[in-house]
Amino acid sequence: MPNVILRLAERVADRIGVEPGNFVGVCLAIFSGLALMANGAVAKQLGGELHPFILVFLRSLIMATFLFPIFARNGYARIRPAGHGIMIVNGLVFTVATLGWFWALPRVPLDMVAAIGFTSQLYAILGAIIFLGEKSKPWRWAALSVGFIGAMIILRPGFTEMSAGVIVVVFTAVLYSTNRLIIKVIATRNNPAASVVWQAIWATVFSFPAALYVWTTPTFTQGLLILFIAGLAILSHYTLAWALRLSDVGAVEPTTFMRLVWGAMLGFLFFDEVPHLFTILGSAVVLGSIIYIARRERREGQQKLRVEK
Repeated sequence: MPNVILRLAERVADRIGVEPGNFVGVCLAIFSGLALMANGAVAKQLGGELHPFILVFLRSLIMATFLFPIFARNGYARIRPAGHGIMIVNGLVFTVATLGWFWALPRVPLDMVAAIGFTSQLYAILGAIIFLGEKSKPWRWAALSVGFIGAMIILRPGFTEMSAGVIVVVFTAVLYSTNRLIIKVIATRNNPAASVVWQAIWATVFSFPAALYVWTTPTFTQGLLILFIAGLAILSHYTLAWALRLSDVGAVEPTTFMRLVWGAMLGFLFFDEVPHLFTILGSAVVLGSIIYIARRERREGQQKLRVEK
C-alpha cells in the first residue's frame, strides 16, 4: 500500500484520537465491502444481459491474466502448488459457487444477498469443527446457534416464499464456506498467493466449456463492465487482506455489517429495492454471533500465548 496513504491516514487517526493501525484497517475493510457490493450491483445488471457462464469465464480469465504475472514475477516457486489435486477441487467449488452467485444476483435483492452472505462465516466455523477437528466449546456452539437463528430471521421459512434465487444464494454461501475451509488446508502447505492464482486459473478452465456452449460476444460496454467487476473483485480481496494485516480482527469484523448497508443503498438507488426490516434484524443477529466468536477466540489465543511465555 502506498506510504503516502498510510501517512495521511495516520495523521487523521492521531487527530481524532484512535489507534492508527485499527483506523486504517477499519477504513480499508469498509472500502472492501463497498467494492464487493459494487461488484454485485454491476454483476446484477450484467446478469440480465449475459449468461452467468460467460460472466464467470471472462472475469476469471481477466483475474488470472492479471494476477499470474504479478505473483510470479519473482519466480514460479512462489505459486507452485504443493499438490494439484486440492487446487483443482478448490477451483471447482469456487467456480460452482461463483456461477450460483452470478445467476442469483438478478433474482434476489442486493441487501438479501449481502445478508445471506454473512452466514458463510457460520458454515465455515461449523465445518472447521466437524471436518478440521477444531475444538468445539459450549460458548462456540451457543454463538453458532444464535447465528443460525439470525439466518432463519432473514430467510423466514414458512412465513415467506423461498424463491429459487434465495435457495441458490444459500447454497452459494455453503459453497463459499467450503472454499474457505479448503483454502485453510491449502495454506498449511502453500504460499497464500498460490491459492489465489490457481483458484482464478481453474475457474477459467472449468467455466470455459460452458461459456463456449452459450457464447454470445459481449458488447464494448459489457466488456468494460466485466473488466470493471474483475478489478473490483481484486480490489475487494486486496483491501481486506491489508485491513486484516494492519488491524485486529475484532476491529475489522464489525465493519462486515457495512456490506448490508452498501447493498441496501445500491439496491435502492439503481434497482428500486427497498430493504426489509427482518433482513436487517437477522443480519444484526448473525453478525453479532460472528463478532462474539472472533473476539472470544482472539482473547483465548492471547491468554494461551501468555501462559506459554
